Amino acid sequence: FRLSTPSTPTPLVIITPLHASHIQATVHCCKKHGLQLRIRSGGHDFEGLSYTTTYEVPFVVIDLLNLRSVRINVEKGTAWVESGATVGELYYEIAKRSRTLAFPAGIGHTVGVGGHLSGGGFGLLFRKYGLAADNVIDARLIDVKERILDRKSMGEDLFWAIRGGGGGSFGVVLAWKLKLVAVPAIVTVFT
Repeated sequence: FRLSTPSTPTPLVIITPLHASHIQATVHCCKKHGLQLRIRSGGHDFEGLSYTTTYEVPFVVIDLLNLRSVRINVEKGTAWVESGATVGELYYEIAKRSRTLAFPAGIGHTVGVGGHLSGGGFGLLFRKYGLAADNVIDARLIDVKERILDRKSMGEDLFWAIRGGGGGSFGVVLAWKLKLVAVPAIVTVFT
């Protein structure tokens, strides 16, 4: 209900980019006109933090729902996943290609990968493999200067900060390179 009051700030516009250049142009325009940016990955947002702000400044939402490709490399045990994909889409693509690979993310299949990883990513395989963010090995990020950076060009401090430090603070993460983990081909469960 707090999102439906007349005093709740709402975005001036919601951008749904198809390419990285659309995000770069949005960052440029927001800087030029003094607008705040809010980032939403492709999943749900229970708290509504993507669509509101506590600051008294106009803001724009970049919704990454169109950037959702998932590419699995079974031989290397890695995946590149765009921030707009959901955890369920990531799990589905892994399962299509391997019965013995997985990714230690959460149980909510509608959660956006970008928000899940930028928030740390607690999940069922946590005790053995750590947080989902612990298994991120590279990322592609658009910074405030509109540059597209990878782990090497952004530096280890920024790479550390985007994995669990909260989304939208350090740039717009386009995609994440993930280390997949080994799991048994058959699992027995008793209830």
